[in-house]
Amino acid sequence: MREFGEEVAIQAKSKSVQVVLGPNINLHRDPRAGRNFEAFSEDPLVTGKLAAAIVNGIQSQGVGACVKHFVANESETVRRRYNVDESGNSRTMRELYLRTFQHLLRRGNPVSIMTAYNALDSHFCSQTPLLKSLLRDDWNYDGCIMSDWYGTKSTVEALQAGLDLEMPGPSVYRGSKLLEAIERKQISEEALNAAVTNVLTMIDRTAASHSDKEEQSLICERTSAMALRAASEGIVLLKNDNNILPLDMKGGLNVALIGAAAINPSITGGGSACAKPQYVHTPLKCFQDACQDPEQVSFVHGVNANNVIPLMPANMMQSRDGLSGVTVDYFLDGSDTPIFSEHSEQPVVVMLGRLKPGLSQTGFYFVMETTIMANKSGNHKLAVQATGEFTLSVDEIEVLSMPAPVMTVEDFLFEPKKLENAVEFQMEAHRPYKITLRTHSRDIASADGEISPHSAKLCFMEEHNDRVAIAEAVTVAARSDISVIFGGRTHQHESEGFDLQTLKLPESQVRMIKAVASVSKKSILVMHCGNPIDVSDFIDEIDGVIVAHFPGQEGAQAIVDIISGKTNPSGKLATTWPMRLDESSVPTFGNFPAKDVGNGPVIRYREGLQMGYRAPNTAKFVRWPFGHGLSYSTFEYTNMSVLSHDSMNEEAALKCPIRMVQIAVDVQNTSRRAGYEVIQVYSQPPLHPIVWRPRSELIAFTKVWLEPNETRRVGLSVSQRDISGYWDSVSKCWRSLNGSYKVTTRDCTAYLQIEDMGTWNGL
Repeated sequence: MREFGEEVAIQAKSKSVQVVLGPNINLHRDPRAGRNFEAFSEDPLVTGKLAAAIVNGIQSQGVGACVKHFVANESETVRRRYNVDESGNSRTMRELYLRTFQHLLRRGNPVSIMTAYNALDSHFCSQTPLLKSLLRDDWNYDGCIMSDWYGTKSTVEALQAGLDLEMPGPSVYRGSKLLEAIERKQISEEALNAAVTNVLTMIDRTAASHSDKEEQSLICERTSAMALRAASEGIVLLKNDNNILPLDMKGGLNVALIGAAAINPSITGGGSACAKPQYVHTPLKCFQDACQDPEQVSFVHGVNANNVIPLMPANMMQSRDGLSGVTVDYFLDGSDTPIFSEHSEQPVVVMLGRLKPGLSQTGFYFVMETTIMANKSGNHKLAVQATGEFTLSVDEIEVLSMPAPVMTVEDFLFEPKKLENAVEFQMEAHRPYKITLRTHSRDIASADGEISPHSAKLCFMEEHNDRVAIAEAVTVAARSDISVIFGGRTHQHESEGFDLQTLKLPESQVRMIKAVASVSKKSILVMHCGNPIDVSDFIDEIDGVIVAHFPGQEGAQAIVDIISGKTNPSGKLATTWPMRLDESSVPTFGNFPAKDVGNGPVIRYREGLQMGYRAPNTAKFVRWPFGHGLSYSTFEYTNMSVLSHDSMNEEAALKCPIRMVQIAVDVQNTSRRAGYEVIQVYSQPPLHPIVWRPRSELIAFTKVWLEPNETRRVGLSVSQRDISGYWDSVSKCWRSLNGSYKVTTRDCTAYLQIEDMGTWNGL
């Protein structure tokens, strides 16, 4: 992860970026949360340790990292308005959600921390008392604290609470309002100077860089290798019945690839974490390259995977100038003479702050015009995503019109489904149809000072029959030696700005998976997702399951390398996969997302510490547990030892001597395949009548490479405080739960006696 961070920084500098807005270290509290894909885990240690490595890698190259979002921003639904009804001094906050930031700040010092949109204990996070009392005073954080975009809620209160920087510009709550507050003596010179100093220090800590457009366009082997490595080590083999994997790709197998992601891979979730790649490999091409003969590989598209109707393809359109694309004319209200015209290859108009020449924020309309020809006859879908009132015409005949939608800027940015309106239209193949879309400006102001968007997109989807598509997939699967089904979600399903409603796949996808599996000699399911998927409907019918997550531009190659055995899978689940979405399987089920209780939307963390793998009695409600992941190698653990001693902690932020625990275990690769093994160490606390602790908590982990039959003694170090510490919410300090702790890793167990260590605060 440190090497990954270094590469991110190199890429950032080539684009004149001084501060990378990440990593996102909010926890996977609920498997429906929209931004889980861009965060790490349900566990604060895993999250804090990996994120710190990325921060250190980024900042080793002179670029800054901005860790986000402080704090309790584990849901996207009405994220700017909900209140997390939980004290910042509760055990829940301190031992899980704030603990993540604590673990990171022990190991790294990011130039900035970004506050969350939501409120915590009725204080918006951009002005929570925790900024000063915890981040500054207890943890001695000396970086810049900035708001999320339009996440500032006040002038005086936010600055006094410790918010250094309001983002973005131009300012909404500072600027002239800040000058007025200073003149009225509402803000002290000391508070103002502190904020300015922190902003200037952030600038000084990040190296200015210049953009080299030629360099940006180059594909770098080092970057590609890192992308492949990250994808390969993050993919998790969940099921491998009868060792169906790896496949002998040179042995003449006939492989059926089924699913749209085999040619249009799902490489990222949606929202601000979505980055356009330099290139994208496709699984189809990678499979063909891996086989002795490309003809061994067959492909069937299967059912549609879209959540929204896609943009009208450029190769279907012709503008009035005879070019591929659309012509757009812009008019002031009351005029039929355009004040500006342009050609666009894509049927898209987006204006967010930057308007076309001659326009002001309201009082205009624009007309998008093109001629399209469908490739086949059918009852096709025409669709519009527009922020304002619109009329859609085909050959001068109106076919669809809608008033301006009720929407937020976040709907526009992240959830286009809310803006989508569609109509079915019978078309003849290769016949030209003139399409005209007239869209009026949006005359409704946005909240929080954001500029109102003006946008329209012209979308198209040919008639598609899922029953016919499934039948085609079944035919190809039945004549092949093995079927590899690509399913799961896309950036349209998992994204910033909204949360999932279900963990199940779309019904058409489930039907296809079941139908293909029923006729296949052997079947493998490759799932793209950031959140867990409910596989109950088909898991018993599939022989192998791989969760590829959203693996980036080298993801297809990484998937094929694992399936073919070129790469030995080593990824482990960083989040529990529940059996299903219900109150038994998901501890947060009834308290997610926010609910309006009369005074605005509220989220209650009523599960407390019993979240994810920490929940009691989870075994029968879990499909795959936290830490699960198969390998083509086998490993044996022996001779575990646990010793405690006084030592200077290895983490730079803890300067004082502290009681450390040294854990060691022999790990042997008992197979004929070299591979990585992830050693996971858990502690089980003593029973206590008053203080509840999870029956098992991850306290340390590391990853080692072992050759066939190689044995290595692996050592891990952890502070006694991290094993026995719990937060006393009454005294507002950390205390030690003393007694005999059971320490386990795989099949090994040892015991550790912890005596009274008093109380402590700080990192």
